Amino acid sequence: MQMAESDPPTISLLISAYDQIEHTKRCLQHLNKTLQGKIHYEVLVIDDGSTDGTQAWLRSLKDPCKVFFNRKNVGFAKSNNVLAAEAKGEFLCFLNNDVFVEGDWLLPLVEVFRKKKKVGMVGNVQKIWNSSRYDHMGVVFAPEGNPRHFGQGFWHRPFKGEVRSWSAVTAACCVTRRELFLELGGFDEIFLNGCEDIDLCLRMNQSGLSNFVVHDSVVRHVKGASEGRKKFNDRNASLLADRWKRLIQTNQSIRDQKLHAYTYFHRGLSRPWSINFGKWMDSMRILIGIREL
Repeated sequence: MQMAESDPPTISLLISAYDQIEHTKRCLQHLNKTLQGKIHYEVLVIDDGSTDGTQAWLRSLKDPCKVFFNRKNVGFAKSNNVLAAEAKGEFLCFLNNDVFVEGDWLLPLVEVFRKKKKVGMVGNVQKIWNSSRYDHMGVVFAPEGNPRHFGQGFWHRPFKGEVRSWSAVTAACCVTRRELFLELGGFDEIFLNGCEDIDLCLRMNQSGLSNFVVHDSVVRHVKGASEGRKKFNDRNASLLADRWKRLIQTNQSIRDQKLHAYTYFHRGLSRPWSINFGKWMDSMRILIGIREL
């Protein structure tokens, strides 16, 4: 794609890196391999207090990469808000440094904004990087109001060929309009490495927008590679519940009940030690149509 250097990029890819230098290198290699010549893009990488040599290596990067440095580790939300303020693209793509893209993964996500109206966030399908199992095909809400990745642990991929609406998507790999992201105030920095993406998707829902997954865009995700990634999970879940639980239970949980039941029922078959048997039975009843929320 021939573009003048002075033209703003179509999309800004935002990557926050905290240690895991080999993952970051691989992530950027895959970006260049899949995007060069296909779309005008820039890559903004922020180091979030790494101590493993990542900082020195990042300083060696050249265009289309731009590099920023936090003085200390501040987490996903704040780091990506900093990058979004510096970005020049019409679209923002949030990408974890342990996500490895492949094939035609990005252009179909951008195309959703061209073809559909009132689009908030667009995500894709994610597989565990060294496994045939899937991790994310969209986010659904349980009857209790907590979010869950639909398709987690699946060997199969439902909804092939579809662009499907979901209550939320994960920010490990997703696209939104830069103007919209800034208008909504970006990620809420009260969340530390978790739930900031769910919160943003719910705010987009409240603004009358829908979130989508392109089910033929598939990437691989190491997931939770950075040390301390899950340290604040309980705190983040509590904050999300305080803000959204009542609304979720009267909206998203009802809409998502069959999809949640399907993924929870599958979890009981593949990882029976990880489920509540009573909830698993409820999931089965919902699937066969003898129980509803």
